[in-house]
Amino acid sequence: MFEEPFRMKHMLFLACATLLGGLGAVYHPFWGILLYYTLAVLRPQYLWNWALPMQLRWSLFASLIVFVSLMINAGRGFFRLRLHLMPCLILLYGLLLLGSMLNAYFPQTAQFWGIEYGKIMLMALITSLILDRLWQIRVMLAMIVIAIGYVAWEINYLYLVENRLDIYHRGYGGLDNNGAGLMLAMCLPLAYAFATSAKSKMIKLGCWFITLLMLHGTLMSYSRGAMLSVVAGILWILINHRPRYQAAMMLLLVVLIVPALAGQEIRERFFSTSDFDADQSAQSRFDSWSAGWAIAMENPITGQGIRNSAYFIQNYGADRVGRTIHSQYIQIAADSGVLAMLTYIAIQITAFWSLRRTRLYCKEYVKERKARAPDAEMDHLTEQTIQLTRGCEAALLIFSFGAIFLSVEVVELPWLLLVLASVMPHISQQHIARLRGAHAHESEDALVHAHNKIKQLDNPPISGPMPELIRGLITP
Repeated sequence: MFEEPFRMKHMLFLACATLLGGLGAVYHPFWGILLYYTLAVLRPQYLWNWALPMQLRWSLFASLIVFVSLMINAGRGFFRLRLHLMPCLILLYGLLLLGSMLNAYFPQTAQFWGIEYGKIMLMALITSLILDRLWQIRVMLAMIVIAIGYVAWEINYLYLVENRLDIYHRGYGGLDNNGAGLMLAMCLPLAYAFATSAKSKMIKLGCWFITLLMLHGTLMSYSRGAMLSVVAGILWILINHRPRYQAAMMLLLVVLIVPALAGQEIRERFFSTSDFDADQSAQSRFDSWSAGWAIAMENPITGQGIRNSAYFIQNYGADRVGRTIHSQYIQIAADSGVLAMLTYIAIQITAFWSLRRTRLYCKEYVKERKARAPDAEMDHLTEQTIQLTRGCEAALLIFSFGAIFLSVEVVELPWLLLVLASVMPHISQQHIARLRGAHAHESEDALVHAHNKIKQLDNPPISGPMPELIRGLITP
């Protein structure tokens, strides 16, 4: 988006980020994965068109760094065999896509998109095995907020300073305005989660500022699907926000701010959703949904092949050949079969279930800690995780709702959030177990010290194996 004067600065940033990520990956594969997803979310090849010659991707180098790091650290036991539901569903989904690819009417198209799917799901599986600390999840989520926040900054800068509405006319990251708007909308709740859980006032203000940039960027995309998804996400946040009076104040601010940010044209675009009977764009979308579902019912097991439905959709009632179905669920059903669609929905449900379990674990620990030691300082990471699970829930709700109207299945950001959600319960349990062990150790030392003091008295009221008895009661 920026031109010649900024080339060296951007190139230097990318080179330094890749170098630091590569050096960190020698120590732990997490840093290579962080680098990969930073570049996959930021997408510098679209943000800065000159970023690398010959149309090569920086994320390609990051993925190579990840695999080299895995080989270097192969003997250090980073991989953990976690037999939970999410990896099994991802593998099943991958097998169904493979079957669809092998049975496609147009193999070349299916193979191209199948390879894109494969890269995304392979990195997702590696990430689910490598992450083993709660702070790593927080860093990944902070990276998403910073990267998309920067994209939102550039979108707003171009609009306010250069009067360019690139997100509407060009989209972003290989996505059209609908996909780009949904990507910005998904990150709104994550910025909210950091704004409400950060201790530093500067971080809070920065996160609220990023939230406004993302909201304005979403509105400037003119995507009705993204706007409706934002409404669903904001309602979810307000319903779950505590205390209630803050939720009411936030609702009032949203009601006052959004119309001012939107402007007359955007407001008319949003409210045009109520006139779908007379909206030609909406009617073509309904026709494509009907055609896509007809294709799925004709081939419910393997579908027509990954991204092959576009070649046949006009035969089933769509207005032209190549018409996008504009519904991720129907798109998957038409391309890869109904079972693949159901598996994909199961992946999303599992992510929501995992986030709920994580929040319950953290709340239980906080309640237990406050009951046992009301004056003790709480672990901030545990408390922040409660807010981050709410932010992730709202982000995935926005994506799941927006996917009804859009087809954006081959994008790393939703898959990253799904994987982070799936590993949160196990990692949060481990984190809480370590905290409980530390508290028990502290209590034990205090009791032993007190017992030694008592034994120094001339006539100690307590003697014998009392420390061992107490140790047996307080040690989990």
